[in-house]
Amino acid sequence: MSKPTPAHQQYQSLMTNIRARHELVSGLGLRPSSEFVDFETAAFHLRKTIEGVAFGCLVALENGLKKIPRDARGQWNADKIFSKLKKRDELVFPESFKRENPDGSAGIVVQHHIVPRKETNLTVEEVRNIYRRLHVWNHEWNPYVAENKTKFKQRKAEVIEFGPKLWNWLVVHMIGIGGEIFLAGLKEGPEGRVNLVAATKNHGMSF
Repeated sequence: MSKPTPAHQQYQSLMTNIRARHELVSGLGLRPSSEFVDFETAAFHLRKTIEGVAFGCLVALENGLKKIPRDARGQWNADKIFSKLKKRDELVFPESFKRENPDGSAGIVVQHHIVPRKETNLTVEEVRNIYRRLHVWNHEWNPYVAENKTKFKQRKAEVIEFGPKLWNWLVVHMIGIGGEIFLAGLKEGPEGRVNLVAATKNHGMSF
């Protein structure tokens, strides 16, 4: 029987896929005049990005508590996973951050000093709403539904907006529970690598 894949490898694989999806969406260069199929493609990969985040939440939860909710394990729909996780006392969810040099006032040596990036952070409800808003692009737009014509411009604007919003939230983030966390950078160093650090809040870290 093969050994289960370590949590940090699972999480890095999910983030690597998210990075690839970002590159694809960014490469489309979406603008209001872009082709319909380009918007469909972007919406598809943005929804898959959010599904990757949802699975990442389960990986982080299992990494910290060594278990995940039974009713969430077999889910693929991100909205349902977030709904189940939100019922917990402590939500496991990515938090955007930035690195700063520690001030040294505490008299201890820290390896990481991180500060939340509130201006780019997204709440679970905001991400669930983006996921739902993108769903309409999963289907061909029925020309006999009047709403499709009147809201087409708005729907395109949303796709253009959501791509950078999700990327700025995830490009450098942390996630964890029970003192066990992952620090993830989706475009690090000169080569723009996906980098993941598994750490403990009480070991060489400052918040």
